Amino acid sequence: MRFRALLLALVTTTGLAHAQAPPSSPPSSPPAKATVENDLLTWSGPVQQTSLPELLQVAVRVAPSLLSAKLDIEIARAQIQQTWVRHDWVLDAEVTGSYSGSGLVSGLTIGSSQRFSATAGVSRMIPTNGTVGLHVGTTYSKTESSLFNSKFWTDSVTLSITQPLLRNFGTFMYDAKEKRANTSRDAAVLARRLAAIQTVQTIVSAYWDLVLAQRQIAITEASLTLARERLRITELGANGGKIAKAEIPAVQQIIATREEDVLSGQLAVLDRSITLRRAVGMPIAGDQLGLRVATELDAREKPYVLAPLLERAYAASPELAELASREAGATIDIEVNDNGLLPQLDLALALGPTGTDDTFKHAGEALVKFNELQAQGTLTFTQGLHRDDVKGRSRELRAGREKLRVNTIDLRAQIAQTLTRAVAQIELAKRRVVLSQRAIELAMENIRIETDRFNLGKSTNFDVLNRLEEQRQAELRKAQALIDWHKAEAAVQALTGDLLPAFGISVD
Repeated sequence: MRFRALLLALVTTTGLAHAQAPPSSPPSSPPAKATVENDLLTWSGPVQQTSLPELLQVAVRVAPSLLSAKLDIEIARAQIQQTWVRHDWVLDAEVTGSYSGSGLVSGLTIGSSQRFSATAGVSRMIPTNGTVGLHVGTTYSKTESSLFNSKFWTDSVTLSITQPLLRNFGTFMYDAKEKRANTSRDAAVLARRLAAIQTVQTIVSAYWDLVLAQRQIAITEASLTLARERLRITELGANGGKIAKAEIPAVQQIIATREEDVLSGQLAVLDRSITLRRAVGMPIAGDQLGLRVATELDAREKPYVLAPLLERAYAASPELAELASREAGATIDIEVNDNGLLPQLDLALALGPTGTDDTFKHAGEALVKFNELQAQGTLTFTQGLHRDDVKGRSRELRAGREKLRVNTIDLRAQIAQTLTRAVAQIELAKRRVVLSQRAIELAMENIRIETDRFNLGKSTNFDVLNRLEEQRQAELRKAQALIDWHKAEAAVQALTGDLLPAFGISVD
């Protein structure tokens, strides 16, 4: 809108400058007439010839909405990968050492203790949401005192398992994060499909707006050509004395009006070219403004039955599918949260052989022979008395899921309303095309009749020009009806899922 206002101000200011210039200082060259040879499209630089398939192919590559949606999918996939940490083996190792001395007499230590230990192990989660591990360790201990001396090595191998028995138990809790991340990924994929449909529909609509603007210029220029021919005939008749010279100004006035209409149409073409460039993601620069597309307008008769179209629209709607995916994710959240109402009852078991001796070698031999076996078990119970945090979260999640269901019902109604309106617009456009074509034929017949009456001196140029204007308006109405037809068909295709395949576009 700012661009259009700027161009209008530029045209108006230029016209006022010529009109208010003092007679004593004429311009060095006569002012240029607003004609096709000196139009706004020429002023705006080279005009790029293109087509709708070419524009859509560019949009698929560079449209910001599609690029953003693609990155959302990549983010969702990365979040899924983060949940795979539960399949990893975890390697841990630890080395500790200590020394202590006591009983200083004359600066000499009469007792000391040394201890060194090293452990290493591997562990991982299991599908029941527990953890299993295997650890090996060795400990060296040496104690010296005035009463006794001791030195020994202890080697051990321990197999351990930690398993929740109530809260957080089972494969559902084990896989819950990945399932939730998958629903987010599905929603992102559906959002990208929706973005593609909306982008393509926006481009198709902007394309037909540009076609209409070009067609309107062509119709107005054709009317301008007829008016100029009318002026030539009138001037010849006036020079021959057969037509009054008073008939000339009426034609000149219409010509001036048509030339102004052409300029306004060129401004509309430039504005809609820029709008289309932005929708596609094409550059907008000083020498990259205008676009030119084919202006042939035709529409194929195609039956539209509302009931099956509605079912297809419901099945193909990415918005409905996205809501369903979000509802599935909400259900997972509810089940995970409700699991927190269970008491925490965790079992931990550890079992393995040990070997103890005064040398590392002999301790290892004792370990291998299973001379000693250690077993340890722990059962831990924890339960909050009220758990208002979990209960409140459960209420919140259930209300959110119910809200998604309400939104689904409303969205189905919106789809039905939009589809019904689009089909009705197609049916209306069909009838408008027929009526406007009939009006064009009648206008042409009236032009012929009015011209004959003018030649007989029973009519004026004003009457003939009015008939020409009626023909122009009828042609403009037909062009508008055809454009509305095409745009309504694109709306139906967008709702039924046929829009992207119609142009060979796939984003899955």
